[in-house]
Amino acid sequence: MRETAEKRHNDWKKAIRKREIVHNVYPKDRDNKPTEFYDNLHQYSKNKIHCSCPMCSQKTNNKNRSGARGYEPSTNWSIADTRRIEEMEDQILDNE
Repeated sequence: MRETAEKRHNDWKKAIRKREIVHNVYPKDRDNKPTEFYDNLHQYSKNKIHCSCPMCSQKTNNKNRSGARGYEPSTNWSIADTRRIEEMEDQILDNE
């Protein structure tokens, strides 16, 4: 279990990050002030806010339309996972 202080700190970090996404991605209002989705910071940590950039919308097992046969899954491993897979394959080849 995490301590209450650590949980509060992590919630605060998530809320600040999500508020910055809202300020940078969404358009400003008439007075050139950043858009505010919520009144207080706590609501940002409890709700889902993301932009549509490739980093936020990237999925590992993406089902997109690829190939002539219709929908085929495409795997998009993260860099860390790709390295782990290559290391495991090298270990398998070394043991044989």
